[in-house]
Amino acid sequence: MVSLNILSSFITILIISSAIPVLCKSHHHKEHSPPTNPPSQKEDAHDKYINSLPKDLIKFVQNCTKYLPVKCGEKVINAILEKGIIDKKCCHDLVRMGYECHKSLIKVYIGLPEVKNKIDPKVIKSNAKKVFKKCVVQDKKNNHSSHPPPILP
Repeated sequence: MVSLNILSSFITILIISSAIPVLCKSHHHKEHSPPTNPPSQKEDAHDKYINSLPKDLIKFVQNCTKYLPVKCGEKVINAILEKGIIDKKCCHDLVRMGYECHKSLIKVYIGLPEVKNKIDPKVIKSNAKKVFKKCVVQDKKNNHSSHPPPILP
């Protein structure tokens, strides 16, 4: 059950990265929006966390995740949580997205209020690094050389 919540949180990150402009509406827009139901505490904590992130990080994640489809994001998080594997296409997309983007997504993910106290950040970071490195190797085997090699730590 916990891994399902974590998976949904990672998917949320991927969705958020493409919807960041909506999350960053100005105060002016809020004044002219129709009234909505009050957010739950969980949504409120989530929004506060996302809004507390540096704007340059949000912009970077928004731009770099365009190379990783949501379905591949699910496979990546499953692999990081040791609940599945990533196919060749998703590995290629992950490598194409780049290590810095992958690392930034993981950084945002492990800070999510709904995930923060349910995972060990060191394990997630370590697994994320391993998954990315495996994808680099797999991508090289498949001769996908249309992109520069990623910079790894």
